[in-house]
Amino acid sequence: MRVAIVGAGLAGLAAASELMDAGHDVQVFEARDRVGGRVWSESLPLPDGQSVIVERGAEFILRGYDLLRSYVAELGLSLVDTGMSYYLREPRGAGEVDSAAMVAAGSRLTDAIGGDERLSISDVLSNLTVSTDLAEAIRCRVEISCALEAEFLDSSVLGHVASLSPLPSHRIAGGNQGLAQALAGRLGDRVHLNTPVRAIVAEGGTFEVLTDLDTYRADHVVLAIPLPLVSELSISPALPRWKLDALARSAYGDAAKLHIPLARSVHTSAVMSVPDRYWSWTAMDGTGRVPAVLNCFAGSATALDRLDVRDGPDAWVARVKETQPDMPLVSEGALLTTWSNDPWARGAYSARGTEVTKDDLDYLRRSIGALHFAGEYLGGDFAGLMEGALRSGREAAAEILGDRRPGRR
Repeated sequence: MRVAIVGAGLAGLAAASELMDAGHDVQVFEARDRVGGRVWSESLPLPDGQSVIVERGAEFILRGYDLLRSYVAELGLSLVDTGMSYYLREPRGAGEVDSAAMVAAGSRLTDAIGGDERLSISDVLSNLTVSTDLAEAIRCRVEISCALEAEFLDSSVLGHVASLSPLPSHRIAGGNQGLAQALAGRLGDRVHLNTPVRAIVAEGGTFEVLTDLDTYRADHVVLAIPLPLVSELSISPALPRWKLDALARSAYGDAAKLHIPLARSVHTSAVMSVPDRYWSWTAMDGTGRVPAVLNCFAGSATALDRLDVRDGPDAWVARVKETQPDMPLVSEGALLTTWSNDPWARGAYSARGTEVTKDDLDYLRRSIGALHFAGEYLGGDFAGLMEGALRSGREAAAEILGDRRPGRR
């Protein structure tokens, strides 16, 4: 059986790996010059002449990432304890609100939803009896994590962000992109970089997958590309209306990352700027030391506009200096990463928006004949995350193999 995988992010590589292991002819087509998609690790030079691997995309490995951890073990990779917690951040710019107040409020968030009524995060916060400053800090935390403004977010996202306890957080030693590279290494020359797929044509019970250089014929196709690109790809016959409508109702956030070298190493930290809707952290690497770099993440289009990221890193660096005057920043070497202007991403990752219907996840996941779908947006409870991408890839492979056993995902 010939299978074409469009996209060499974690979802596409997981699907390809499963299908290759089952003995099928798999070809993976990737538009970029690298694998990993929105999982992107890169070396950042430091003032002392050393360098550090930073994550320009997906960063933290959290609780419940069971499939990712199994791949890490299988591929001979290892995890690094960051020495700080993704879940717990010191709020600044929110009056007297501190981390303890955030943790206490987090335990009350689900109670504020009440009943089965569909509410936005803004609605939930208006039902929560807390100070204005605390409500704003919680709103900031949610918007950063989901990369979308609270009024557009469904209250169901609180299952992820309401956990504000200091649970451990990990990364893959040497960079998270190492997982994608290891999967691609198993696939060998089945992975074709710099090869964007321009069109998919169903013809005579098979598919023609058209690239700039060639046409590949396949029995099955897996679309493992970011959500906004699915409806834009030339597909014949066209996607049915129910699929297009579900895609249109899906929410997709925007985010940016900033890495600022430091003049010296500091202790681990996690600070959230409530007015600016970003957070920053310093973390341990695989040696147990804290590299001299401050990592920052801003979520939502509003936050990115406020930080003027379209004009470069300077405005954001200036805000960091005001929020964390104790940090020995070396702003000349700051590295900014944005995704909305990336033609192969068009934004950060999916979120559960207020317009989504209860059937949309099924509509998004459902195959159309031998055309299948994978991607972080199909990750269920892990949508938007590396774990969700991997699970969706394995699910697409299982669908092709006719193997949907309970617990497979």
